[in-house]
Amino acid sequence: MGYNMYGMGLVLYIIEISAGLVAFMILIGAVSIYLDRKRKAEIESALTRLAREHGLDIRKMKGKSHDYELSAKNGKLLIKTVTVPANSSLTINSRNTWCLRYGGSAYHGGYRNMKYLKNLIPFLEAKHDDASKIILVYPSTNKIQRYLNESEIAIVNLGEKVYDYRVITFAELENRFRDLL
Repeated sequence: MGYNMYGMGLVLYIIEISAGLVAFMILIGAVSIYLDRKRKAEIESALTRLAREHGLDIRKMKGKSHDYELSAKNGKLLIKTVTVPANSSLTINSRNTWCLRYGGSAYHGGYRNMKYLKNLIPFLEAKHDDASKIILVYPSTNKIQRYLNESEIAIVNLGEKVYDYRVITFAELENRFRDLL
């Protein structure tokens, strides 16, 4: 009889722990969705304001390789957004291969984590002769660099043309928007 009581208590304890974990996962998911919506609203608001100030039309794109399209009579800007941690660095290894390093510090031992940004590949590979391609890095990053050849790396200046696209951070978008036109 004592054994059954102990077994029942253990089962209830496991159920309580499981319920707590499920509640925690739901909370993390809700916070993630909230932050994603907030990020998208902030980007859309800034782009809408800049488009209005510069006489451009703005369209949010669905099912395309880019997220936003700003257009005027003389051309278009196709914008793809990428979210990165603020304490990170981006390396453009080749025309369509980007590497994100994050976690840790660039100044104290380097970054602990690395991943390739495969979600950018369709946009980077797309040919748009009639439009300018822009990668909008949100919110910002410590540095953006690119390989010039197998052994040389150069820092990319914001708004500088790299291959057939330009790179800008959200933090500098308003200050350097004219450079993108």
